[in-house]
Amino acid sequence: MRRLWSLLCKTLSFSFLLSLSCYSFSAELTDLFQAEVDANQSQSQWQQAAVSAVLVKLTGSEQILTHQAVKTAIRSSSDYIKQYQMVQRDGRNLLQVSLDQQKISSMLQQLQIPIWGSRRPDVLIWLTEKTLDQPQLVLLAEHPLRNALAAQAKRYGLSYLYPKYDEAELALVNATALWSGDWTGLTQASPRYQATQVFNLLLEQQVDMTGQLQYRLTIQTMVDAALQQQEFSGADASALLLQFSQQLAAAQAAKYAVNVQASAVADGSVQLTLDGIAGLTDLVEVQKVFSSMLTVRQQQLVEFKPGTATIRLTFAASEVDFYQALALEKKLQPVIVTDLTTPQTIAAETTAADGQLAEPALSAAEQALEAALSSETTVGSETTVSSEATNTADTATDPSQTALQLPVPVEVQIPAGHTHFRFVRP
Repeated sequence: MRRLWSLLCKTLSFSFLLSLSCYSFSAELTDLFQAEVDANQSQSQWQQAAVSAVLVKLTGSEQILTHQAVKTAIRSSSDYIKQYQMVQRDGRNLLQVSLDQQKISSMLQQLQIPIWGSRRPDVLIWLTEKTLDQPQLVLLAEHPLRNALAAQAKRYGLSYLYPKYDEAELALVNATALWSGDWTGLTQASPRYQATQVFNLLLEQQVDMTGQLQYRLTIQTMVDAALQQQEFSGADASALLLQFSQQLAAAQAAKYAVNVQASAVADGSVQLTLDGIAGLTDLVEVQKVFSSMLTVRQQQLVEFKPGTATIRLTFAASEVDFYQALALEKKLQPVIVTDLTTPQTIAAETTAADGQLAEPALSAAEQALEAALSSETTVGSETTVSSEATNTADTATDPSQTALQLPVPVEVQIPAGHTHFRFVRP
């Protein structure tokens, strides 16, 4: 199994969609069960708006709002409100609403609706617009197109990254090359961001035969070293970007959302060995990671010695779902044993100032506290996985009739049964 895993990493590491290591990074949402809604509406209206917004983030689609049982739950939205406060943003009066995570999750679980957890794959966006004769890179964060994408990312819980456009990148990438579909520079400039997916978005302003302003959005990405392209048009640039975000969210949710099971899966447990655990602070951080995963029901500390911890996990979903969720976790990286004596992590190891692994011995106080961490802990929520990858659809020209089909995230999967990991300090 380990030899196969090592070979898989070496094979796929040539793809620019993967990082320089065989490891995909992700963002963790801290507001998954929060929503900001307009304060200038009735109590019932803002409560229903908040619950609806959270449900969309948890499932990746407004389709959840058409479910009859969900409609009934939304009408009783006050049952799910935990707290709220007034905030002002961009001159608007808003209510920042926090929902009861346990109640929302329990409701979706009872309805057997998959939940998309807090860890979301990073997606790198190269954005170029052409309003006159020459295409131009969209460099500024406050650009209207970037603002539209930012609002959409917040709505669906997407993690969009944008290039730095520093001197090194601009030596590799320019607007003319991007507009022509030349990915030579992108393949060299993109890996630094360690994104799960990379997209080249090209937005062109046009005037149709009737004199009406139109926009054409071209979406390019690499799948299995082959360029995939889709193109469609419309009268509203933001609406075209919204369709891109909607379809990307749907594709990611289809892969990462998981059905949390009411009872533990038969024989659903694994015992993990974790290197790089320098002390109780690291151990607590690791336990927080597992506590945030929907796919983990319980965790129990089996052994703790300087530098290493052994933890047994009981699954709340399938083993495959668990390992897909774990592949998105930055702080735990799989260790590959390349020979009998030298284990290697898939990404860079955390080291002390002298270059050696930082694994100090436990103090007497830490040893005394160890017993307090050895009891079983029931865990709570967030993070996920599942589903099969889908292929990219052919070019679409009418977004009102043809849904944009985007490839699901491409990354190396941790094989089921892998047990050796290294903790990387944030």
